[in-house]
Amino acid sequence: MPVDLIPEARTSAAKQAGVFTTRAEVALHGMYEISKVLAIPARLETTLSNVLTLLSSFLDMSHGLIALLDENGDPNIVVGSGWSATNTKSHFDRLPQLAIGQIVATKMPLVVENVASDPLFEDWIAAEEWSGKPRISFIGVPIKDRDKVVGTLTIDRISDGRTSFRFDEDVQFLAMIANLVGQTVRLHDIINRDRQRLMGEQRRLEKELSETVRPSRDAGGQMGGIVGESEAIHSVLEKIKVVARSNSTVLLRGESGTGKELFARATHDLSERKKGPFIKLNCAVLPESVLESELFGHEKGAFTGAVTQCKGRFELAHGGTLFLDEIGEISPSFQAKLLRVLQEGEFERVGGMKTIKVNVRLGSSAEKDELDAELADLKRRG
Repeated sequence: MPVDLIPEARTSAAKQAGVFTTRAEVALHGMYEISKVLAIPARLETTLSNVLTLLSSFLDMSHGLIALLDENGDPNIVVGSGWSATNTKSHFDRLPQLAIGQIVATKMPLVVENVASDPLFEDWIAAEEWSGKPRISFIGVPIKDRDKVVGTLTIDRISDGRTSFRFDEDVQFLAMIANLVGQTVRLHDIINRDRQRLMGEQRRLEKELSETVRPSRDAGGQMGGIVGESEAIHSVLEKIKVVARSNSTVLLRGESGTGKELFARATHDLSERKKGPFIKLNCAVLPESVLESELFGHEKGAFTGAVTQCKGRFELAHGGTLFLDEIGEISPSFQAKLLRVLQEGEFERVGGMKTIKVNVRLGSSAEKDELDAELADLKRRG
């Protein structure tokens, strides 16, 4: 969950900053408070916004921006004071592109005492709101991962002519904060890469295990891997043989541990899609945001940590069968997203605009008691 600073915490930080007698004490306490914010597990954008909010308590500034760059050096994430998902574009518009480019190219801080007379800010859109103000100053420092610039930290302030600023001390303070932010960004990147690697390894192992234990048909037409000689087992296998010849969606109901996945595999192996892939996914173990990416895939940059384009399970199952285990655990709103794929056979990746068409047979399973309870609830509602 996003973590935001409560008003009391911001007020406390501002009061504490005011009791120090030297700028060095203010900077030291500011670094301490900001390091605590960076240590809180939260979405990266929320953490960076909280850093800027605290920074304004220790430094005289009008606005603050943190811009993180992608592999091509273009702004990928831009967070400003009071950031939210709805005002992200306004922070991008406030970004002085030429000034950012100079900081990245030189890997050095940039100080501009009056942006009105500097060519780097000729086309700066944000300067329009300062019309009539005495003077606008700008300070920017690079955010580095080792020797590579991965972003910038910038502030602007209004000078009324009566207040004097020590730009050298401000630059030193901002550089120390940028160093802490760079370490945090690097840690987030490492965690996201490890997560992608582990998920890829999990998919590989699942595929290898599926191929190793794939049920094989015996001379009698029954499926290997399904143990049992009872009349009930034979009855279910006969139904499976009938269902396998169609291309309709299959829902397997039964208590946990009854082998619903084996019967789904048997349906696939007895169908005309047997040469295609059999892809499976347990819906109960993934949060809805991750489940959407797993099923539909995502484009590069769709969200924090999406460093490459990734195909979803629907694309991987093209020409075969996709088995969704514990489908009863997903929310009604997400079930509506699945309906389009079932009806039209098309979808878009998360963060993408291109419509992708697939030919997939969907199999799913749910515990019998859960479905009975849901059906009873629907009947009560009328």
